[in-house]
Order: sequence, then structure tokens, then C-alpha cells
Amino acid sequence: MKRQAVWILAGIGALVLGSLALKGGALAQAGAQLPPELDTPYIRDLAQKARAEGGVINSYGMPNDWANYGGIYAEFQRLFGIRQQDIDMGSAVVLARMREEKASKNDVADLKPAFAMTLAEEGLTLPYKVTSWDALPEGQKGVGKDGSAWYAGYKGTLGWIVNTRLVKKVPRTWKELENPEYKGLIQYMDPRATGTGVATIMSAAYALSGDPYNYKAGVDFFARLHKLGVIGAVEAKVTTAKFERGEVGIFINYDYNLLAWKERFPFPTEVVIPQDGTLANGGGIVAARNAPHPNTARLFLEFIFSKYGQSLFAKAFVSPIRPDVELPNDIAAKYPPKSAYAKVKFVDYKREEAVSEALQKYYGETIR
Repeated sequence: MKRQAVWILAGIGALVLGSLALKGGALAQAGAQLPPELDTPYIRDLAQKARAEGGVINSYGMPNDWANYGGIYAEFQRLFGIRQQDIDMGSAVVLARMREEKASKNDVADLKPAFAMTLAEEGLTLPYKVTSWDALPEGQKGVGKDGSAWYAGYKGTLGWIVNTRLVKKVPRTWKELENPEYKGLIQYMDPRATGTGVATIMSAAYALSGDPYNYKAGVDFFARLHKLGVIGAVEAKVTTAKFERGEVGIFINYDYNLLAWKERFPFPTEVVIPQDGTLANGGGIVAARNAPHPNTARLFLEFIFSKYGQSLFAKAFVSPIRPDVELPNDIAAKYPPKSAYAKVKFVDYKREEAVSEALQKYYGETIR
């Protein structure tokens, strides 16, 4: 799922940092007041230890323009006086680097959950459970070798955006995409090149067969769409150019992209979460086992998995992983109604990883 976004997010402006002190039971830094959930003796003590490590956090794969990390880290700096240094890289590179470095160069990282689980299984993530551990859904956290922990920090849901000037009958289900009226109007991501493409095939398989890992059902469905002539574009990387030019009118992708595009496009659109079922996918967050700033890594995990930290993801239409976090009203109003997500199923990260290669091979053999 990661870094399929094509918009540039405005970060929260970082305040000039003043002297650090404890006042009135909360961190007082240039007037900053901790949110109540984080204003605890444990967090204040952890923040002191983190600042003693040098006031910096090294991250992998957390650039400013992805998932509102620009705003998230600006707020982390405002509250705790710790600035971020990021090296932007994809999930596979994060996995390889942390293995090669024995998880000793970075403090935290963002990567696909299956890879986060792998790092934990290899004992390369920090053996630390956040205080909000019990608030995180099952399947979105875990413990591997020697207590190494992994987390999913946020999620996105597969759906599509429709140009309602071009498409008069908005499709509400995967099955409805077989309508010949949509000739040349559908665009989706290539599963041989993108994780979003793999999730698209699996989402269709789930809706049509009840089993997202029955990838042949998903591939065969898209083969029918191609045969019907309704597919107008299959892309190896995210581009909205054809959609904006009106060459296609239905674009399958994650809701965080769809909602951001809806804000940007100057023509009327509608975001659809298919009523016959679709998949949600998470974004993994880990702290490195041998982090150069281990208390800083712990502090960031506490921050990002607090209700307040989780709510900051929503500024990029990336949904918090914690089910008890309510989106800000102005952002929630832009989402499809909660009822639209009734048949959304979370992907099983290990099973997704296990079938991906066979799915890609069958797709290449079936759709040419």
C-alpha cells in the first residue's frame, strides 16, 4: 500500500523550540502542552530520557509527503523537541537495510506489515509493547523472536473513484464493473508491479468467491473485464493523467488516494467502497532492535499509537488503525459513510505474501 499517494501534504508548521522544562505536570516547551493521554509521569520520564539521547530520531521510509508524516513529525518535534532525519525508501529496501545493518542505524521505520512481521520474527525489532497495546486490533500487532514487536499503524481500503460526468450509472459492486457501458473507462494498478494491484485482484476475489486468497477467481474476473473491453488502462505506477483528461472514468485504488484526488479534481467525482466486499490493508511501523536512540524510538511509538497521534494520519485520509479513534468531524464528513465499510475485511498479511507470486504468475499467463 505504501507511498501510492501522489499529492503533497501540507505539514503542520513546527514551532520555534524553547528551553525544555517540566511545568504544572506537563512538558512545557515553547508553550506546548501535551495531550491528556500523553501527559503522564511515564511519558514525561521517557521524554527526558529521549532528549538526553540527542534530540533526533532516525527514520526509514517516512517521508514528509506520505501519510502526513510531515505533519506528524512536526508535531512530535513541537511537543518533545526531537527532530526527524528520514531516508526515504520502499518496503523491500527497508527490510534489506535493517537486516544488513542488524537494525542498528535507524530508530523507526515504515514498511509493509508482512515485512514488519519478518523483522520481528528475526529478532530485529525493539522488544517493546506500547501502553496502548490492548487498544490495537488483533492481527495488527505481534511479537516475534526474543520479544521483538511489530505494529500496523494505519490502514487504507480498496475502492474506486468515478468521474460522474463521464459515468452516469455509478457502479456499486465489483460485479457491476462488467457493464459494457463502461467500455474503455476502467483503470487499475498492475499486480505484477504494485502491491495495490495485488490487493485489487484479491479484493475482487473476496467479493466474488468469499475468499481473497482464491486469486484465480480475481484474475479470471479481470480477464473477463479485459475481454469485454471495459479496461482502459493498467498502470505500473500511480498516475491520474488519463483520469484527469477524461480518457478513463473509474479508477481503482485505496481510499486515501481516492479521497485526496476528489479534493483536487475540478470536476464532479464520487468515491465508492464496493458493497459486495473489499479489502483493507495496513502500513507497518517498527522500532529497530539496536536503535541508536532507543528511548526516542519508544517515545515515538507511544506518540503515534496514542489517540492523538493516530488522529494525525487522517489529515492525509489515511485511516487510524485504532478503532477507538474518531476522525475529526471535518475529515470524517469527506469519507463515504461508515455503512459503506460494512463488508471490508482486513487482509491476512502472511497469506497475502504467500500467494502474491503465484497471483502475479497466473495474471501474466491469463491477461496479456
